[in-house]
Amino acid sequence: MRKVPFIDSTGIHNLTSLCKMSQKEKITIVLSGVNEKVHKTLREVGHSMNYWENKTICPNINVALDRAKEIIN
Repeated sequence: MRKVPFIDSTGIHNLTSLCKMSQKEKITIVLSGVNEKVHKTLREVGHSMNYWENKTICPNINVALDRAKEIIN
């Protein structure tokens, strides 16, 4: 998500829908390269739906890959 400068209501809706579907399938979404503005918005929205953990929004791809490895092991 490093090239995503902001997230609007449509983006939040689509990402929320993806997360809800993923939870039903026991899939964890890991995001990488999220800028601070988007991260703040996702935390606010995610808090209300109890989805985003601090560990699933990663600052870069390397951290995201390490987190994904932790999840599958």
